[in-house]
Amino acid sequence: MKNSIPGADRLELGLAAEPSDRDNVTDWALAQFQDRYGPEVTKDGVWEYTYGVMHAPDWRERYRHDLQRKLPRIPLADDFEAFRAAGRELIDLHIGYEAVEEYPLACLVDGEPDEGAADPAAYRIASKMRWGGGHGHRNEDRSVLVVNDRCRLVGIPPEAHDYTVSGRSPLHWAVESLRVKHDKASGIVDDPNGWHDWAGEPFNLIRHLRCLVTVSVETARIVASLPPSLPND
Repeated sequence: MKNSIPGADRLELGLAAEPSDRDNVTDWALAQFQDRYGPEVTKDGVWEYTYGVMHAPDWRERYRHDLQRKLPRIPLADDFEAFRAAGRELIDLHIGYEAVEEYPLACLVDGEPDEGAADPAAYRIASKMRWGGGHGHRNEDRSVLVVNDRCRLVGIPPEAHDYTVSGRSPLHWAVESLRVKHDKASGIVDDPNGWHDWAGEPFNLIRHLRCLVTVSVETARIVASLPPSLPND
């Protein structure tokens, strides 16, 4: 019995497939898992297990270069249930990130604690958000996020920066992408302040940022609890 499934079968698991109503775990892949772990393993369980394994630190370290140029292998770890349960929790967390409990970051407007009582302009992105501290990367204070000249979020924990996607945490991606952009050629302005429910309730931006911190902190907690995913060589 092999200790891993070849990378080509990652496609068959559906991880690189377009969203659809089809079951993207093949019968062959399911049979490999059932042969290793028992007949009670389901295709949903294979999905969840795979998502959990792909967050395992040892798996990411082993395949960090392969992810950029080819499909890596999915190991058949010793503890299937640990990765399946973690994968289920991570899927729920990442898909439902907008509904998670807000992380209790302090919101300060004009230096005073605020929970949405200030005028709407206090929560709007003026140009680009930035980290606290002085100018320059070395002087950044990533426990503080400056939304604009009036509003800042304080108390971002270090573990909020541990979980990264393509080298950036969810909060870091928000800092880079949520900005007012002007296209000189077309004259079009891309203003996140006007997106969906932020336009009518600007404080929802603050809620959104707090939720991103929760996702990162909880992901880091789950990942830290994972056992080794790779068999001993």
